[in-house]
Amino acid sequence: MLNQLLIIEEYADYFRQHGLLCSVAIDFQLARAVTESSFIQQILSQLPFVRLKLSEDFPNLHDGMNNPLLRTLIEQLNIIWLDDLGAGDANLNALQSNMFEAVKLDRQFYLENVDKPFFTVLINHIRQYTNRVIVEGVAGDGQLDTLRHSKIWGVQGYFSPELTLENLEYNDGQRCENQ
Repeated sequence: MLNQLLIIEEYADYFRQHGLLCSVAIDFQLARAVTESSFIQQILSQLPFVRLKLSEDFPNLHDGMNNPLLRTLIEQLNIIWLDDLGAGDANLNALQSNMFEAVKLDRQFYLENVDKPFFTVLINHIRQYTNRVIVEGVAGDGQLDTLRHSKIWGVQGYFSPELTLENLEYNDGQRCENQ
């Protein structure tokens, strides 16, 4: 993780100049490293465009703020995103805890539900807990219209693929997601 953050730090000016955010996926072990390392916390404080992304399968995510590790992450940094919502690994308690700045829908969940009549209702329900909903797997203009109507904050897909740090300098103006 430290190596990732140092590489991201090299591109800090790029992120700042272009108003971009960079999400870094972390698991339980990396979350512990973040909370236990004042050095990592210091680096993160110098990179205000970095967001830490927890997957829905993060241990005891359903405990929300009652999970000591999650509570510490929020108290120390408050830059947490939830990834893979709808994958079936967590209940709504994690979402309803209001811990997450943004929520990214699971790609398969999105693809299976985007054309269903309740999709907009579902997004509105999620937006009660965060205004930033990101959808992965967007494949067509019709889907973009649906997502605009649902007030989706961000998309990732064929229109806006994830951008790795290795390709950053060649892809001006797109969002970066480091996985």
